[in-house]
Amino acid sequence: MDNPIKVKIDSTADLLLLRPLDLFVRQLVQQLPAFSDHPSDVDGIELAFNEAYTNVSRHAYKGLNTKGPISIEIIVYDDRLEIYLEDRGTSFDPANVKTPDLDVPRDGGLGVWFIKKFMDQALYSTCDGKNVLLMMKRFPNS
Repeated sequence: MDNPIKVKIDSTADLLLLRPLDLFVRQLVQQLPAFSDHPSDVDGIELAFNEAYTNVSRHAYKGLNTKGPISIEIIVYDDRLEIYLEDRGTSFDPANVKTPDLDVPRDGGLGVWFIKKFMDQALYSTCDGKNVLLMMKRFPNS
């Protein structure tokens, strides 16, 4: 693709919007020929997006009277898919997130682990009051 496909959605980080946005991401990924024979990759990308969006909604804007803005950008290149989530909420250090003990059941706390497990790369940065998460998935070899 000489010109990557780009989709950008600016919204409020409200859990009410999670399901429609989640379905949009899933449907978009399913339409990509590279993932047509890889439903587990589609599931993983959807789960990673779901966890990332949920973390922004629940944690970045925690304690605020209103939910803050979120920008979601999806870019499809020749060899990979990139999903960016940008917010202006409270930042965090992913290095401080412990690897979960999967033998001890618990509610929550698996979001960062799921993102790292299902995406080929996950980079988190903060600059000038903005938090940016890049999740990248290379196209599987067919």
